Amino acid sequence: MRHGWKLLLLLPLMLLACQGSKDDGGGPRYLFHTITPSPVPNGRVGDAYMEVLTVGGGLAEADQQPLEWSISAGALPPGLSLDASGTIQTNFHGTPNAAGTYAFTIRIRSVSGISDASFPQSMVISPSTALVVTTTSLPAGAIATPYNQNLSATGGTGVGYSWSIVSGSLPPGLSLDPKDDALLWGSFTATGNLDQSLGGGKLAEVSGICASRLNPGALWVHDDSGAGPSLYAVSAQGTLLQEYVLATGAVDWEDIAIGPGPDPNKEYLYIADAGDNSSTRTDCCLLRVEEPTVPAVPGTPQQLAFDAFYFTYPGGSQNCETLMVDWETGTPYLVEKTASAPRVHKFPMPLDTAWTSASPVTLTPVAATGTFGATLTGGDCSRDGRRMVLRGYGAGAEFARPVGGTFDDLFGQAGVAINLPGGQQYEALCYSADGAQIFTTTELAGQATAPIHFGQAAADAGYTIISGTPTQSGFYTFTVRVRDSAGGIATRTLSINVP
Repeated sequence: MRHGWKLLLLLPLMLLACQGSKDDGGGPRYLFHTITPSPVPNGRVGDAYMEVLTVGGGLAEADQQPLEWSISAGALPPGLSLDASGTIQTNFHGTPNAAGTYAFTIRIRSVSGISDASFPQSMVISPSTALVVTTTSLPAGAIATPYNQNLSATGGTGVGYSWSIVSGSLPPGLSLDPKDDALLWGSFTATGNLDQSLGGGKLAEVSGICASRLNPGALWVHDDSGAGPSLYAVSAQGTLLQEYVLATGAVDWEDIAIGPGPDPNKEYLYIADAGDNSSTRTDCCLLRVEEPTVPAVPGTPQQLAFDAFYFTYPGGSQNCETLMVDWETGTPYLVEKTASAPRVHKFPMPLDTAWTSASPVTLTPVAATGTFGATLTGGDCSRDGRRMVLRGYGAGAEFARPVGGTFDDLFGQAGVAINLPGGQQYEALCYSADGAQIFTTTELAGQATAPIHFGQAAADAGYTIISGTPTQSGFYTFTVRVRDSAGGIATRTLSINVP
């Protein structure tokens, strides 16, 4: 035992090394389990962005280096990059150049193979500046001479600019192109998956979705399988942010919408308990709750106060799975799910809690002469009130409100097809809070998780045209207004002289 004293000294170190590399099951012990900050902070278009990300794990982080940082799924916001690094820290930096909600997964792997972990992230890039009309003057025109001039705007969401004259008038013979068209939508990609076992299986059949502005990056969803009256805030990756419970029944919750309500400084969630496959129900109900602030860390389910508004349809029961709320008037609309031309109804305003199960209100029919797909299962309207999107199981379309029209007039338009994902039981669809994205998910994926998809609208060209041939001389002053997809507004007073 000449070298026994050396063995005695080495033995504790050998045991520690074994414990530091293996757990009781023989697998890696010091796995990466945290990344800070998480979620990564949001950014703004045009603003320099710099965050130092740090990964944490067990007690032997140094033993797991060198590291590999990478993006394993999704895509970073344009203009941002993640340094490859080689340590437990790396730089996430750049200057974002496109507004939107971005889903991506950060993967951190030790070259030695001891640790390999992925961290899904959802990041909101806000528009750069306030919406502004950048044209400050217009040239003079001449009688009987063609006139063609651009009006330009920047800022806001950068999507869905619509134009109008709100006071004064253009010279006779001239007109303004309102640019009130459906948007151009790119392909849809998966942001993540919604675990259908969330809430103990209460999200096995997601039938409604809407996007929060109060809680950036959060989506509100619910189930329609009779699992209970719960709302869930989730991320675009499907991560559960918080569960909320309403002390009421839930026969067949089919859709959720967000919109204005009694307090003009707050936003409200509306839930349609209106599913009626047999068209026999007499207890259909609209629920309204003030949108809560989602906590930073999920906790136990929280109770929400609510108002209930019971209703019936003129002419008898029907099955409706699409709910929308007009952002200008706060009026809720229901669209029928049927293989033929759908019926549309709206609530009388203001909503009244005196509409009980014993004394329901009768909804008001809305003319629906537009081009609609069969078996509509979900829809939403943009915050600017100019557009709505509807979908069935396999297809969808966007509808643009005509110039000077009301929200009712949307249902008389021809829709522009959107290449939405299909092939499964898709029943949930919504615009993002800024109207620049569309999110959709399936009620039943036939597997443990349901994919959440989103599509991005193409950026607006940023201008409109005043054109025509002046027919009368004079000095004409008018105020032009531009509105973006989130309802942001900018105005500019201009003049055109026609000698």
